[in-house]
Amino acid sequence: MPEIRDFCNADLPDLARVWSQHWSATGAPPPVSTTIIERAILSRMFFTSRELLVATIDGKVEAWCHFTRPGQSIDDQSAEDVAILSAICFTPAGLECCDDLLLAAMDRIAAMGCHSILAGPLRDQQCGYVGLPPIGHGIGVPDYDVRVSSLLSRHGFRPGGSYERLAVTTAPYRPPVNREMMQFRRTTRSECSGVVPQQTRYASAMAHMDIEHYQLINHRNGDRLAHCRLWLSDPEAQVMNCSEAILDLSVIERPHELTPAEVFLVSVMVQSMATRCVFRVETVIDAESSTLSEQLTNLHFESVGGGQRWKKEF
Repeated sequence: MPEIRDFCNADLPDLARVWSQHWSATGAPPPVSTTIIERAILSRMFFTSRELLVATIDGKVEAWCHFTRPGQSIDDQSAEDVAILSAICFTPAGLECCDDLLLAAMDRIAAMGCHSILAGPLRDQQCGYVGLPPIGHGIGVPDYDVRVSSLLSRHGFRPGGSYERLAVTTAPYRPPVNREMMQFRRTTRSECSGVVPQQTRYASAMAHMDIEHYQLINHRNGDRLAHCRLWLSDPEAQVMNCSEAILDLSVIERPHELTPAEVFLVSVMVQSMATRCVFRVETVIDAESSTLSEQLTNLHFESVGGGQRWKKEF
């Protein structure tokens, strides 16, 4: 008979094993280890074992799920009402108990006073999964993870939005050339500064990442024309591969479209990465953001997958 219980320290190797087996069923095995799983999940200041449930069959862990209550606004909802189901994964044998595991997690979330659940990390800055293979920036539940999508659908979750993952290779990288881009090249400069998170939750969830804020500045009058951010792996607390980076577009002027100055700044940022041995940059956008998708495609980003954020109201 399956048993559902809280996580204990002895389960750590099993977390990595189940994670690897779950994602191996959808593609190549992710490059994770016990240490990486520990840094991404268990080392967070906000981690509590009551929010990580494991399912065992004959005493062996075959599935686990992790849910969090971030404590900040998410998708314009009060965080007091919202929980994030950050992960639910299982081995082939764990298919037998994944429904019971999800039901137990939903009961625990309801007992916490939450009124809705969002399933899957999305542009994660709250849960600590950002950069963890194969999560990357986070697109909710990837479309190819049909077993989890089916599981959520069976238990009353409904799609809450579709998202597209885009990536670009930095070596070699040649930004598009036109009159406007040449004008920016002659009249502006870019500046980079480190970001030290001030919010406790954000700082803890992003502890394994270095956050760099880029600005495009007009030489003539000092005006700041554009802002963008890059997230890179902290080499001393590696969760994400150090040869990869994430483009954070949350600071752009308009959420679904880049200004010409922002287009130029993104191209400058991407082009500079190869000299730092960062060879891949990815980002996630809303699937309906056609203008933004076209602009990034013109900057040589390519679609590498999609996903959905699933939602359930109690």
